[in-house]
Amino acid sequence: MHEPSVAPPRISPTATLPPSTRTQISAGLGDALRSLLDWRPVLLSGIALLVLFVATQIPFAYTFKAGKERGPNSDLPSLFAFNTAESADAFGRNTWRWSRTQSTIVVPGIGQRSSIISFNIVSHRAQWLNPETPTLLTIQIGDLAPEPITLRQEGARYHFYVPSAGLRDGELWLELFTDGWRNPTDTRDELGIAVGNWVTIASISADDGLVLPSIALWLAWGLWLIPFYFILRMLLFPARTALLLLLPFAIVIPLLVLVNAPRLGFGNAWVGQFVLLTAATAGLVRLSVPPLLGRLALLPPVSILRWLMLLIVLSFSVKYGARLYMDAMPGDLQLHVNRFTLTVLGDIYIRAQHRGLPFPFPNGLYLSLAPLYLAGFDIYTLFPVLSGIFEASAVLLIYLLLARTTHSHQLALLAALLYALTAGGHMVTWFAFATQVAGQWVTLLLFTVVAFWFPLRREWWRWWVVLFLLVHVFLGHIGQFLNLTAAAAILLPVLWWQWRNDATLRGALYWLGSAGIAALAFVGLFYYGGFSDLIADQVIGVSTQGLNEVTERPPIPRTATLQTLWYGGAITHFGFFPLVLAAAGLLGWRLRVRHPLLVPLILACFAISIGQAILPLITLNSITTRWLMFSSWGIFVAAALATLPLWRRGWAAQGVVVAMFGYVAWVMVVVWMNAMLLRLPPIEPF
Repeated sequence: MHEPSVAPPRISPTATLPPSTRTQISAGLGDALRSLLDWRPVLLSGIALLVLFVATQIPFAYTFKAGKERGPNSDLPSLFAFNTAESADAFGRNTWRWSRTQSTIVVPGIGQRSSIISFNIVSHRAQWLNPETPTLLTIQIGDLAPEPITLRQEGARYHFYVPSAGLRDGELWLELFTDGWRNPTDTRDELGIAVGNWVTIASISADDGLVLPSIALWLAWGLWLIPFYFILRMLLFPARTALLLLLPFAIVIPLLVLVNAPRLGFGNAWVGQFVLLTAATAGLVRLSVPPLLGRLALLPPVSILRWLMLLIVLSFSVKYGARLYMDAMPGDLQLHVNRFTLTVLGDIYIRAQHRGLPFPFPNGLYLSLAPLYLAGFDIYTLFPVLSGIFEASAVLLIYLLLARTTHSHQLALLAALLYALTAGGHMVTWFAFATQVAGQWVTLLLFTVVAFWFPLRREWWRWWVVLFLLVHVFLGHIGQFLNLTAAAAILLPVLWWQWRNDATLRGALYWLGSAGIAALAFVGLFYYGGFSDLIADQVIGVSTQGLNEVTERPPIPRTATLQTLWYGGAITHFGFFPLVLAAAGLLGWRLRVRHPLLVPLILACFAISIGQAILPLITLNSITTRWLMFSSWGIFVAAALATLPLWRRGWAAQGVVVAMFGYVAWVMVVVWMNAMLLRLPPIEPF
C-alpha cells in the first residue's frame, strides 16, 4: 500500500499566530531594556565572584610536562616563545623544549601568594660547545630585578622562590634570558636552554593573609553571567528561567579553579570574546529566525521558539568560539588553506590521498569562497567561521525538516536538540573538516528543500534549485557524493516499484531522478572525467590486488574494527542512546510521519551506513567514506520519533530521557573540552 499523494497540511498554531504569541515576540526588546534594572544578573555575578574568592584560598598546585603538546599535563600555552616539542621516544616518556634567547613560562590563576616553581634544565650550550665556559641564565620573575645564575654542567632540577610581590595580578611570568647559540647538528638558528619533563608550581605557607584572586580572572569569570542573562532574555526566556539556567554555571565554573586554575586563567580574554560572539549571534538569530519561520508557516509557540533560537546560537558560539581559545586544537585548517591556495592559483584537479589510496579531491567549496577571499577576507578565518555557520544553521534545517514532515513542533525541537547535543558535529569542526561540514550541510539543505516541495510543487525553477544543490554536494565532498549516489541507487528503484500505481508520486520521482541524472552528467563531464586515469587505476588495482596491497597497509584485525565501531562510533559520535532511540523510532514511524519520502530516505541512508560498517570486516582495511556522519541526520530524526512518546509517559519516563540525554551531553562536553583546553583530538569522525 502507498500513501495518498496529498499536500501536507499547514500547522495550525503557525498559520495564524495567537495575539499572545505575537505580543511575546514583539515585546522582547522592551523586556531586555527593562531587565537592565533586574536584580537577578547581579545575584548570579555575586555568587560567582564569592565562589571564586573562596576557592582561591585553597592551596595552589599545578604540574605540566615540558615537551608534551597535547593531553593532560600538556605544556601549552604555558611555554611562550619556546621551540617545538621534542621526545626521546615515541611514548613521550622523556620530553623537552628548547627555549630561545628570550622565552617565558606563564602560569595564571595562582592568586597573589608566595610559591615555588621547579623545573629541569636537561641540556644547554656548555654541554655541546665550549664546555670550559659555563652557561649563564638570567631569570626575571614578574617585575622583580633580573637574577643571573650559572648553570651546572650536567642536567639538574632548579627551584625558584616566587614572592607574592613577584606575581603580576596573581599570574606567574618567569622570563628566561640566555645568549643564543646554534648546535652544528641542528637546523634551528637560535637555541637557549632545554626545559624538560615535569614543571611544578606550588604555593607555600607564608604571611600573605587572604589570597586575592587575579583581578582579570575574577572579573572575567564572575561578570560574564551578566551579559549572558540579557542574551537569554533577548531570546525570549523569562527572567526566572534565565536565572535557573545560569545558576549552575555561577557555581560550577568558579570551582574549576580547584581543578585547573591556569586553564581558566588563560581563558580570561577568551570569555570576553565568547560573550561578544554569542551576543552578536543571538541578535542576528532573534531578528531573522522568527520572521523566517513565520514566512514558512512553521513558527512555533514561544515556549519552543526560545529553545530553538538558543540551540542555534550556542551551536555557532560553542563550535566556532571554542577555536578562539589560546592554543586550541588546530585540526586540518592548514591543509585546507594549502588546497585552497592551489585552487585559486589554477590547480582545479587536485589529487589527494586517504590512508594510502589516491582519490580526486573536489574543491567546490574553495571555488565558492574565492570571491570572498579576493574581497579581502582572511581565509584562516573564513573556514572556521563558515563551518560554525553551517553547523548552527543545520540545527534550523533539522527543525524545518521534521516540522514540515511530521507537523509537530515538539518532535522538530527534539531532533534539533539531538543534533546540537551529540559530539559528532563537534568532532568534524574540531578536525576542521571544512569540506565535510559544507557537504553535510548542503546535503541536509537538499533533503529539506525536497521535503518541502515533494511531491506536488514541481515547477522548472525548483528543478534547477535541486540540480544546483546536487552539483554542490557532488563537487563539495567526495564522500558525500559517493554516499548520496549509492543511497539514490537503492532508493529510486524501490520507490519506483512501491509507487507504481500512483501517477502523482511517480511523476515526482521522474522530476527528482532527472535532476540527479543531470547533476551526475555535469560533474562527470566537467570534473571527475579529468581523473579517469586515476579512477581506472584504483578500480583495477583494488579489484585485482585488494585494498591493503594497493594502500601498502597491514590488515586491520576485525576485533580492532569492532572496538572502533563501538567506542568510536556508537559511544563517541552519538553517546549510544540516540542509536537505540532511532531504532525504536523507525518501528513506529507510521504514527508520526505522513511524508512519502522521509522514512524511505532515512532507510536508504542507513543501508549505506550499515554496508560501510561491514565493509572493513571484509577488506580488513579502514578505507570507507564518512558514512556515520552521512546518516547522522536520520538518526536524530528517528530518535526524536521515539523520544517524544516516551517523554509523555510520566515522570519516570522523563527521568530516563533526562539521564540518556545527560550522558549524550557529557560525552560531547568531554570531546569539546579536551580539544579546546588540551589540544586532544577525539577519534577521527567516520
